[in-house]
Amino acid sequence: MDRRTVSGSSSTDPVSAVRTAPDDRTALQADRSPVAGGRLDGMSEPSGITVSATAVVAAPVDRIVIDLGIETLRPDAGEAFRATATAVERVLSILADNGVDSRSVRTRDLSFGPRTNWQADREVLLGYAASQQLLATLTDLASVEKVLSEVAAHGGAGVRINSVELTAAEPEQALTDAREAAVAQALSKARHFAALASRSLGALQWLTEGAGAAGPRPTAAAFALRSAKDATMPVAAGDRDVAVTVTANWDFAD
Repeated sequence: MDRRTVSGSSSTDPVSAVRTAPDDRTALQADRSPVAGGRLDGMSEPSGITVSATAVVAAPVDRIVIDLGIETLRPDAGEAFRATATAVERVLSILADNGVDSRSVRTRDLSFGPRTNWQADREVLLGYAASQQLLATLTDLASVEKVLSEVAAHGGAGVRINSVELTAAEPEQALTDAREAAVAQALSKARHFAALASRSLGALQWLTEGAGAAGPRPTAAAFALRSAKDATMPVAAGDRDVAVTVTANWDFAD
């Protein structure tokens, strides 16, 4: 289900649905002549009104990326390589058995070499380490509990779950909504400050944007990771906040 909401006030005014950034700032400047209002370095100060505004839009989480690490340390190099290869095949089989498409799994990193440590001012060989990092993307959120529990229970001693990232597969529409809301908020603020100064707002001179994901907002939905000892590890799914901040400058019309 495609649902996107703009965080902020419950007012029906679309501008009021914008969350204001902590560093939100407004500069109100009178028109100046190039000499009286100029800077000492020869660069002219912006005239008119400069405002900043931030909008945060919630995009539903519909994709989970699981970061898996597999590493083994053995006295023999060949043994370490074979042990890691076997563990990787076991993890890939678990993912495939749970409906994860092979195109949704990729190797992010692979390393192999000696593992050493300094002891008594000399380098000591501890063994040979072979490791591989896998990224698995799941679009079926209901399968997350089963996938994680089977990897934890049957992946093997060298398998670890590094992270579970909840993301929105298509954040573009959320970014568009946030951008429109931020610009509307900036324009509303500029008009307000112009009115307070008994001036008329003129043309837009420039506008800059900064965007980013603000992180997931957990909801009631959750998945439990059950280890061999039947412990639970909840993974909450929810909306992911997408934030856009704009800074804009308008001239005075009069």
